[in-house]
Amino acid sequence: MAFIHGKDATMSFDGTVITAFTDSVSFSREVDTAETTPFGITGDAKTYIAGLNGATMNFGGKYDATLAAVLNGAIDGASVLFDYSPDGVVNYTGSCFLTNWGADSPVGGADTWTASAIVTGVVAVA
Repeated sequence: MAFIHGKDATMSFDGTVITAFTDSVSFSREVDTAETTPFGITGDAKTYIAGLNGATMNFGGKYDATLAAVLNGAIDGASVLFDYSPDGVVNYTGSCFLTNWGADSPVGGADTWTASAIVTGVVAVA
């Protein structure tokens, strides 16, 4: 198994490549489940069925006015496109809603930003 270094990750948000301003991305896919365990089941083990898929993203990096303009334009409640690649080869793409974003300005360090988004619809993997 070959491990991948994070330095090759790329990120586009709302049609703008934000890779140069981004130094962390956490992309999580999940599936809802519904319990189907009947009364009197043998073996005392729960049973489930799979439901709908979803995904969330948390991302951040060093603050820049260009990046702030992108995020300020995306926090209006409309869905935007994203394209995230953890290795520069495999891409996760789709539409999402920016659910929050903020900036941090420490007196002894560089300004940073963080954001969260929830995916709406299907995530394409290519």
